[in-house]
Amino acid sequence: MKVSNDKSIKIPINNIYLNDKFDREPEVLNIVELITKISDPCTIAIDSPWGTGKTTFLKFLETELGKKEIKVSYFNAWENDFGRDPFLLILNHIIKQFSQEKDIEEIKKTAIKVLKSIAVNGSKAIVDLVAPIGIGNRLIEISEEAISALAGEVFDNFTKEEKEVKLLQDKLSLLIEKDNKMVILIDELDRCKPSFCIELLERIKHIFDTPNIIFVLGTDLEQLGKAISGVYGESYNGQKYLERFFDFEINLNTPDYNKFWQSLSENYTGKDSIKTLDNRADIEAYGLWFTQHLQLSARDVTRLYTKFYLASLSEYAGENLPLILLLSVVKSYSRELFNNIKLNTFDLDDLLDLLKIRDITLVNTNSEITSKILVLIHNLLLANQNEIESLEVIKLLSESFTNLNMQGLSKQFIEGYKDKGELSINNLDSVYKAVDLQGISHKQYANVVSSIQTHVGQATITSSN
Repeated sequence: MKVSNDKSIKIPINNIYLNDKFDREPEVLNIVELITKISDPCTIAIDSPWGTGKTTFLKFLETELGKKEIKVSYFNAWENDFGRDPFLLILNHIIKQFSQEKDIEEIKKTAIKVLKSIAVNGSKAIVDLVAPIGIGNRLIEISEEAISALAGEVFDNFTKEEKEVKLLQDKLSLLIEKDNKMVILIDELDRCKPSFCIELLERIKHIFDTPNIIFVLGTDLEQLGKAISGVYGESYNGQKYLERFFDFEINLNTPDYNKFWQSLSENYTGKDSIKTLDNRADIEAYGLWFTQHLQLSARDVTRLYTKFYLASLSEYAGENLPLILLLSVVKSYSRELFNNIKLNTFDLDDLLDLLKIRDITLVNTNSEITSKILVLIHNLLLANQNEIESLEVIKLLSESFTNLNMQGLSKQFIEGYKDKGELSINNLDSVYKAVDLQGISHKQYANVVSSIQTHVGQATITSSN
């Protein structure tokens, strides 16, 4: 079974932040305040890594702006980057907001003229016409008279384009002035083809540079900059290129993943053994450890938790829940390593590298959870390899740290925890089956996935309570 893509959460109009898992309300309201004070053309970047809730943030923003009766339109750029011209895409979202206005037909006609001029002036044909023509082994130069005639036509077309763009800007300005403001929210730009991103940004800057039109783009600027560098060459500074398009760059706060894991575990309705407060706290602590050390995004966490939740319901799961969570992480990030663990052919170094254990220090980790994870690995090795002795495994694990303090502390903790029943391994083959999501019904699968995605998924607006 495969965990499906995120679905939507509801944003009740009368309680917008009911499902806000990351305390975004103050950040949303700050941007609303900024937008209400802007009258000049403006483009705002909402900068945050992939999977940290930008879509939901933009939906919160859309709802707040709607409450203030500001014209606002949202679209997902990634869903629209297949051959469409961003100029028409953006203009269509403006037109839909003003469809009843009598000036709309004139704006459409002007837009078609602008699009035609863009197509002509951006055509490769202009370059081809002034280049020498190859016939056999000979190059035939274009005559001076032909070049002069073409030059006149080309520059006439550019002048015409400038006039038509200016005319369109004036008409849009008059249209939007009646409603004071128009905000266009563009999501998932960093997931688009680099060529589409560049074209969209250029269109915003050079055609929609109109008073009271405000663009808010949700993106990961670092990744977008790298994509642009890939188009122009590694030496090209993609970040510098992006700076000229954005008037404001706003970085979203890093989510509180401790609260996020608590929110997820509170929604758990599966095994009775997890429902108790202490056991829930343990799962939250393990989950937070993986989140911090593997630098997981909120989307990563949701997917991991969904897989763990499903595995915990398997008839094969038993009480091996911490190990199931550990192996769910391994399977998520290296299916090859997980398969090697099942076949008892894995390299301990590969597992330690995946979990990024070597460079852990007392400052950057929960030492108790780190040690419990090492105990799970210790018990996994013992269960897999009958010839190896516990003391030998403890020595291997404690020496895996580059930090001497962690070497001593981990050895002490492993000795203390290795014989505790809560971390023992019962029937390893059954654990593997649970992690592979065997032994759960299709109904259980559907209910869990639907419940979690509704709890933390992307946002849609609803008028319901």
